[in-house]
Amino acid sequence: MVRVETVVVGPLSTNAYVICNNDSCVVVDPGDEAWKIMRALRGRKVLAVIATHLHFDHVGAVRDIVKLTGAPFMVHRLDWELRDKYAELAMSWGFKAPVLPEPTFVDEGFTVPLGLRIMHTPGHSPGSISIIGDGFVLTGDTLFSGGVGRTDLPGGDDEALIASICRLYRELPRDFVVYPGHGPPTTIGEEAEDNTIVPQTSVINKLMRP
Repeated sequence: MVRVETVVVGPLSTNAYVICNNDSCVVVDPGDEAWKIMRALRGRKVLAVIATHLHFDHVGAVRDIVKLTGAPFMVHRLDWELRDKYAELAMSWGFKAPVLPEPTFVDEGFTVPLGLRIMHTPGHSPGSISIIGDGFVLTGDTLFSGGVGRTDLPGGDDEALIASICRLYRELPRDFVVYPGHGPPTTIGEEAEDNTIVPQTSVINKLMRP
């Protein structure tokens, strides 16, 4: 059975995730404090390190985790192409720009270790992805409990973000647990009904009509 463990890391309280099936794991969004993530792994084998997007608070510990585990680093190509802009963003906020290993690119429909499926959900960034498992989805900074991702950073796009969130509402079951990049978990149903920024009722009818 696949289990999702949350490790809150760094000054922006990023949710790093350790997803495991027995002794095999995938690490998602290791934004900082590699030691804390390694402690949560408890010696289990890491099959992949995946970033939902390339903002510094989600990839700050990627290099250390990859070095310690030998696992491949995976990200969407569209965010990798903006890595220099994201490095500048980190420094403009007073943080060190992460040094990242060469990635393996993932895209819509890819299946990654543990049978997790990639959905391309741009908007917060061009290469933002959501990671779908059995009964859950990791949404990065696309969808939060009661909120949505910002679009004022390099590559952000309001309409793309809304379309991505509507797609999550439309394609995933209501009882799917949403594990966001920051803050507490929620469900697709709760956000479709109660998210005041992108509610299901008006937005799906407006933007997602077949």
